[in-house]
Amino acid sequence: MSVAISRKLAVMLGSLCVVATPILVGCATGGGGGGTAGGSENDNGTVANENAAVDNENGAATNENVAVDNENGAATNENASGDGGGIVQDQPGLMYVLQPGDMSAEELGETGFAWMILEPSRTGDAAGEFTAADIEAIRTGGPCPKTILAYLSVGEAEDYRDYFDPEWVDGDEGPPISGVAPEWLGPTNPDWLGNYKVRYWMAEWQSLMLGTADGPNKTPLDRIIDAGFDGVYLDIIDAYYFWSEAEGGFELSRAEARRRMIEWVQTISAYARETRGVEGFMVFPQNAADIIRDDDDELDGLSDDYFDAIDGIGIEDLYYDETNRQPAGDTEYRLEQLVEYRDRGKTVLVTDYLLSTSYTPANSDQRVADFYERALGAGFVPYAATEDRELNVIVTLPSSAGWSVDQPADRCE
Repeated sequence: MSVAISRKLAVMLGSLCVVATPILVGCATGGGGGGTAGGSENDNGTVANENAAVDNENGAATNENVAVDNENGAATNENASGDGGGIVQDQPGLMYVLQPGDMSAEELGETGFAWMILEPSRTGDAAGEFTAADIEAIRTGGPCPKTILAYLSVGEAEDYRDYFDPEWVDGDEGPPISGVAPEWLGPTNPDWLGNYKVRYWMAEWQSLMLGTADGPNKTPLDRIIDAGFDGVYLDIIDAYYFWSEAEGGFELSRAEARRRMIEWVQTISAYARETRGVEGFMVFPQNAADIIRDDDDELDGLSDDYFDAIDGIGIEDLYYDETNRQPAGDTEYRLEQLVEYRDRGKTVLVTDYLLSTSYTPANSDQRVADFYERALGAGFVPYAATEDRELNVIVTLPSSAGWSVDQPADRCE
């Protein structure tokens, strides 16, 4: 199974643009980062439900309204005439932005999305963070009240954050210096220079994230809570893979790495809800959905502990790897995990980076229609993002411009 790519925050100073066309006038384009119906496996390996079916031999998604031909990428929908009528959008909209730049709280608030994943700082450090007044303006602005989740990497350290000391590493974005760097700091992530694997189970790392029981300590999670975010969106949960595989030196067994990550998520949840007393504070891990499975691919007591600690999960690249369809077997395996979350009442937020960079209905609507049909049919909340993965624009797809869906949907719950 392929491991979905986790998003990382990259260029923090670019401007955020609300985009309904492929012409990004004035937008910064800095470097890349960072229900009721669902599928189940049947005898022939097909993921199916009354709304959608996935044919594992050719990867085709079909139902009475939409069909996708994988050979030529064509999607057909008898109602997809540009008015959004072919796909029933009974889920609130999702927006995911990691490079908010200088977009004001009022501008963010005017969007019609009901779910929002937002980097809590315009610049990546405490100085650029959204204030409590900002978050309230975002939440209450526009046509829909919003649930706002703050991005927080808990499995990697980022060198632009306040907690990071550049003296720990050899040069700009270099490797940690032995005897100087703290024990919890691991090797550089070669895919995201300036980001470092961490031994997430170590108390010193956890204290940098959490703060103290005596009150606000101006640590990342404390500042998120103080700003009034509805919850936290935890990235790099899949760090537990790293430390149990060859690239991490087999430092831990998978079982031990899994247990320690689940305990870390439990600690974060308890800190917000109990230590800080924020009843209903939401916790959404991103990716690594199969952490609920033990080494025998079974659910166990740790699975229950994990579900008790979280309110939902964010998933990337579920149906598409950028503009290419994911292998059917990979999607099927991940759907098997996500159905467990959904059936336990957890919200599943799905971001696929399937839009061409210069996207139009002509070059991207077929994928968008397929993505929305499959995600909504499974009871998930979808967001179609651009293939560059920069997450520095708010992507809107109005049916009035020829799209088969409205992103965001013209509705509020």
